[in-house]
Amino acid sequence: MNAARGICCALLTIIAQWLYVTGLIEDYPSWVYGIPAVLIYFIASGALMPHLYWRKTMAQAKEKATATNVSEPIELDTPIQRGETKIDAITLRKPHAGELRGVNLADVLQMQTDALIKLIPRLSSPSLTEKEAGRLDPADLVQCGGEIAGFLISKRAKGEDA
Repeated sequence: MNAARGICCALLTIIAQWLYVTGLIEDYPSWVYGIPAVLIYFIASGALMPHLYWRKTMAQAKEKATATNVSEPIELDTPIQRGETKIDAITLRKPHAGELRGVNLADVLQMQTDALIKLIPRLSSPSLTEKEAGRLDPADLVQCGGEIAGFLISKRAKGEDA
């Protein structure tokens, strides 16, 4: 670690000298000369540079996006049998505009069976096939349709804060 710290200080010293010379030619403001000096101080003293918590920030953003764009698990009245596995619950996520291609939005909002059977495989997790979506129990289809229709309504229309 000390060797790396020494190399960084040496490089910053070279950069500081280059910055000073180009600053004289280009007429940089005086505060610019202090940047390499501050960096050299932090590195040479072993102080940690201010750290941005990227992982934590990204996790919070993902959690927030997930919370608003994914439905609660929908318990299926009639589970779907896929080979040896049994799917007894699915979640639906908010569709992107491209995933709504080939589907009439009015049909989706009116919960037309054909539109829902076409759209559910694109939005479900675990991903269902169109054939499996066509074999859903009518009560499950209506429940999925209600979730999808809810995704298409604006926050203002729902009465939520934007």
